[in-house]
Amino acid sequence: MGEELSLFSHCFEPSGTQGRLDARMGQMRLTITAAIHARWGHRVDGLIHTHAWQVEATVEGPDDADIVMPADDLESMLTEAVAPWMGHYLTHEDVGTWKGFQPLLVEKEATVEEIARILWRLLEPAIPGLTEVALVESTEFDRCRTVRLSR
Repeated sequence: MGEELSLFSHCFEPSGTQGRLDARMGQMRLTITAAIHARWGHRVDGLIHTHAWQVEATVEGPDDADIVMPADDLESMLTEAVAPWMGHYLTHEDVGTWKGFQPLLVEKEATVEEIARILWRLLEPAIPGLTEVALVESTEFDRCRTVRLSR
């Protein structure tokens, strides 16, 4: 028990040392990451396909914040950002309907990296403290890939 307490002794500093603790806390960051699941398609290298995506956003706030941002609000903003993509595939070239998915034109080839940039542009003006967006291609098969865009 004595060893365990010594591991965490910095959390229980004696009276008069609070300033040192506050100085350490001031160097920390407090973040929240929210994620939603969504499905849409994209066309890359001429191949149209869909993923069950995990869409994430991370917001940073002061280290003493009670709440950086309400998680429900962040999740709602993520849902709203990708809602127009449902039932579509993102593409820079209209090649018509594919398995019921309609094309949704974007400026550049819809790589996961480009989709992360689009997502950033959609979210950043509305979310103060946004530090990262991430797209996780589903683990439906034998692999999972994550692309993160952060500042």
